[in-house]
Amino acid sequence: MKVLLIDPPHQLFQGLRMWAPSFGLLQLGAYLEREGVDVQIIDATTLINPWKDLMNAVSTSKAEVIGITCSATCLSPEAIQTIHLCRRLSPNSIIVAGGSHFSLMAETILREVKELDYIIMGEGENAFSQFLLELSGGGQGKGVKSIAYREDGKVILNERQPLLVNLDSLPLPAYHLIDIESQAYYWHGMGKRAFGLSTSRGCGDRCAYCSETRFWEGVWRGRSGEKIMEEISFLNRRYGKTLFVFNENTFNWSRKRIEDFLDQLRKSGIKIHFWFQSRIRDILRDEDLIPEMRRLGLYEVMLGIESIRPDVLNRYEKQQSREMAQKAIDLLRKNKIMVMANIMFGDWNDSEETIKEVFQFVKAQSDFLVLTLTTPLPGTKYFEEAERLGRIREKDFGKYDFMHPIMDTKFLSAEEVYHLQQIYLKKYYTQPKILLGAFLDPNPFKRMAYRLILRYVWENATKRPWKQPNLDEQFGVMSSESGVLKLKKEGRKQ
Repeated sequence: MKVLLIDPPHQLFQGLRMWAPSFGLLQLGAYLEREGVDVQIIDATTLINPWKDLMNAVSTSKAEVIGITCSATCLSPEAIQTIHLCRRLSPNSIIVAGGSHFSLMAETILREVKELDYIIMGEGENAFSQFLLELSGGGQGKGVKSIAYREDGKVILNERQPLLVNLDSLPLPAYHLIDIESQAYYWHGMGKRAFGLSTSRGCGDRCAYCSETRFWEGVWRGRSGEKIMEEISFLNRRYGKTLFVFNENTFNWSRKRIEDFLDQLRKSGIKIHFWFQSRIRDILRDEDLIPEMRRLGLYEVMLGIESIRPDVLNRYEKQQSREMAQKAIDLLRKNKIMVMANIMFGDWNDSEETIKEVFQFVKAQSDFLVLTLTTPLPGTKYFEEAERLGRIREKDFGKYDFMHPIMDTKFLSAEEVYHLQQIYLKKYYTQPKILLGAFLDPNPFKRMAYRLILRYVWENATKRPWKQPNLDEQFGVMSSESGVLKLKKEGRKQ
């Protein structure tokens, strides 16, 4: 059976132009290949003419099953466009969707997007493999756990598959199925030597704004240090990668795994640099390991600060405090590890004064700032509360990227929160340490990253940001029906 897996075209983040392959599709592709399935992966964002090239690929693929991923709510409009495109160009293919947004919105999406046949909810390897096996035996796949589908006008959501117990049982991701040298994968301005990794799934926390908890059923699982080093060694040997961005929520959730990873890295003799994002609690827990992490190549940590206000942290259900954040920052800076501070504006209790307080806290003691807007993702407590209270002002899921204004606060409109975000981003990234650091900072990682930021600022200032072409702009084949972007319909051949 021939399977085509698609990560739809997405607009890259303006001047930064950074993109990561879908680690879910890479892992699924490798798993299916091991099961004897003929698999092709298209990461359409890396294509020269994304929509046009995707149309050509779908038209000529002759795939019996097409799988389309949607890893984030803000990417759902392009994913839905891709579903319509695939139905039009490959009318006899079975179309399956997966990823966090489709999983958490399965009933609504199947009700609205008639061109879609099935959704795989949650973890995909076992479910997709069993689904294909049933299809190859002449069945319809409707008895497989984790499958959602329509029947007699109703949406049926099957019970979930058990999560994989041991992620080490998975094969290495199918890197050979993508163009790993694509410039879209040039992480943090570091060129072709940099690449992203995903070595764990889920998070055991219960942050009110995060959809990961529900998607991964509140469970964290990670591959062993030995398996992490196996993948790093492969990417280093085959593709010359020496800088790794662990593109996962909690790389260092398990101290035992971190100790194992550091031991394996030390024994390997491979010289790398690496970056990960972390909870504040895990940095404090591993205080004694931080110097060794630095010695073995850790150069930056994205720290999930979010806020320093107790009332806001309580609403976010973050188990941390201002004092804990300060200790974690001090610990990283003491070990000459760059701090990327992640904060959010826009909780119900946020005012102009509280927003200023949070900004001032991170401005002087962080090397980079990720300043996002609190966004109520479907499937989260935040979404349910905001919807119930009528706080949501923006219904377009394409803008649920943590950078667009979505909700009012008790004291500010959504537009006022957005205005403050833009003011503080400008204040932060026009500091002399960044403007001069792009050329004079002795730290090569800072120089490269600051230059990337300056390019982004320049493109914004000149009002000429690079833009990913969209399907309707290239071909004029889009229309809007019932709030869902759709291709002009062409029926499936009977």
